[in-house]
Amino acid sequence: MPSTFTDDLKHMVKDAASGARDRLTAIQGGVQPTLGKMRALPAATKKKIAVAGVAVAVLGLGLALRGGKSPRSERIADGPSLRASNLGEVQTEAPRPPARAAQRSYAVGKAEEKHGEFKAAAESYLVAARKGDARGLKKLVAMTHAPKCEARSEAADALGTMRSKKATAALKQLARSRFKDESRSPGIFSCSSRRAAQKALEHQTHG
Repeated sequence: MPSTFTDDLKHMVKDAASGARDRLTAIQGGVQPTLGKMRALPAATKKKIAVAGVAVAVLGLGLALRGGKSPRSERIADGPSLRASNLGEVQTEAPRPPARAAQRSYAVGKAEEKHGEFKAAAESYLVAARKGDARGLKKLVAMTHAPKCEARSEAADALGTMRSKKATAALKQLARSRFKDESRSPGIFSCSSRRAAQKALEHQTHG
């Protein structure tokens, strides 16, 4: 039994070796004619084939390196630019709120106007407008239509210190307006918001 197994094993090894030699011979037989044909080609053709082979190798290397980039790395690379773009859009669509000091001045002005302190209110609105709170300018313009001459006059004085088209337009309208609480020919010591608006316009012009 052991001798039979040994003989079978020897035959299997011998067959495998013989098969391998046959396959090697067949491969060599196929390669040699090809090599022979390559040698017979003109030098220029051989050069073109070599260049093409190098190009294919470089292309394959580039594709391999590109394929090695993970989706996560792509997301990380793209992330900051996208976030910066979105941030720029948000800032463009939503203007920054005014500073706290400007908001505080505006709030103080509203309280002062409510209590009839028109001079102080106009000054507070002016401070708010200069510090970036656009509501301050709107309030001063609104005060030029107030029912009381004192409020209109104080608003005119404040608007006269501003270089703004809205301020100038409000002063020009006030200078042409008529009000029940003002005389058409007011005295020197009488309240006249029309006169205050005219002086404010002169102040804007001559600075």
